[in-house]
Amino acid sequence: MSNESELVGKFLYCSNLLEEKAAKAYEHIAHLVDDKIIKGLLGYIARDSFKHAECFRLMAELLSPKISISPKDCVEVWGESWLTAVKDAESFIEKKERVSRTDLKFLISGLERFESFVAEEYLTIIHAKLVNILIDEKGLNLGILKTVLEWIIEDEDRHKRILEIINSLLP
Repeated sequence: MSNESELVGKFLYCSNLLEEKAAKAYEHIAHLVDDKIIKGLLGYIARDSFKHAECFRLMAELLSPKISISPKDCVEVWGESWLTAVKDAESFIEKKERVSRTDLKFLISGLERFESFVAEEYLTIIHAKLVNILIDEKGLNLGILKTVLEWIIEDEDRHKRILEIINSLLP
């Protein structure tokens, strides 16, 4: 494997960690919301995010079979924006009480910023690097990974639209 494959493997594994945190945040907030429609929509995003985390982990292992990454390594790979996004997700998980509609409006705003970061980062960094690997390493069928990544990006865009819908349901 090339250094490029190893680097993309790190990006993907760190994306796995980030998506896992996001999924837990959405799942947790869904449990704190009384409105069944909003609870369902947040649960939908959580399930998608758990699926994304698993896909990223599997892709990372394919590109770098012996990958070993710590959160500190992810800051080096993704930069401080990765750590900020993880901390934002963790702050959502720390909420213990029911979420009022007013508080939910504030949370949804934060989640919209989070989704924008995630979709933009996946699109610009990982996607571009996968295309380079496709050109450089013809032995791997990375076209499948590229397709899955495109689906994840579509899902992330859908998550932003779902959050907009939730926002429109709030006073």
